[in-house]
Amino acid sequence: MRLDKLTLKAQEAIQNAQQLAEGFGHQQIEPEHLLRVILDQKDR
Repeated sequence: MRLDKLTLKAQEAIQNAQQLAEGFGHQQIEPEHLLRVILDQKDR
């Protein structure tokens, strides 16, 4: 996936989802990780 083709918000969401997954000890990003960070964004 070419992250440079995504918007800054999308790039941030993916980075945050990766950090969340790592925090739970998961080795890959699942849709649930991405959904949680999107729902947690303050300026939707």
